[in-house]
Amino acid sequence: MLSTAPGSLVDIPVVLLDLDGTLVDSGPGILDGLAHAFAICGEPLPEPEVLRTFIGPPLSSSFRGTLGLSAERSEQLRLAYAAHYRAHGLLDAPPYPGIPELLDELAEAGRTLAIATNKPETTARRLLEHQGLADRFAVIGGTDRASGRNDKSAVIGSVLERLDLANAPQSRTGTVMIGDRIHDAEGAAEHGILALLVGWGYGGPLEQAADLPRVATVAELSALMLG
Repeated sequence: MLSTAPGSLVDIPVVLLDLDGTLVDSGPGILDGLAHAFAICGEPLPEPEVLRTFIGPPLSSSFRGTLGLSAERSEQLRLAYAAHYRAHGLLDAPPYPGIPELLDELAEAGRTLAIATNKPETTARRLLEHQGLADRFAVIGGTDRASGRNDKSAVIGSVLERLDLANAPQSRTGTVMIGDRIHDAEGAAEHGILALLVGWGYGGPLEQAADLPRVATVAELSALMLG
């Protein structure tokens, strides 16, 4: 089990980071896009606590798994959401306090930083460029439906490949995935990577009950990573 003692990750050279709920507070824009999609598709809007669980995982999977919708109906909702979100909600996602400074300190310490998000890769890059954070990352990895990269495991695999770590299992012990949802840890586990959950994002009872290392604040994460 990964230790969460201060300084316990100072020797981890490669840091993969989720985006929504980990680096940026994207909830308001995402929730607005979801409300719009459900309205124009004529679907009952789920309760707020259910909608919050949709932030992070692939939306189509959440629509099917949580709401029991068909693949066709889920895709209609996803497309309606995506169009509205790109036009209105994407850039409404400020970094959490302390995150830009932490990224700078990690980079100055020689760490290799990369994004591994379920956001479409082009969307993630646009958001990070808008926030002035894109140049902190060696790779900005996200989903890409055209290539079949549709979940966190596939995104992590793509990021590892672009970092030249895909065929070097021994190097993966020097990599950690940091996110706020259980699928971040599950995707990391499929590639033999350490995982750490943060407590300021959109995790819920499932994440709280998981036997996984956690940090509650950005300050705690900084102490863990930098000592």
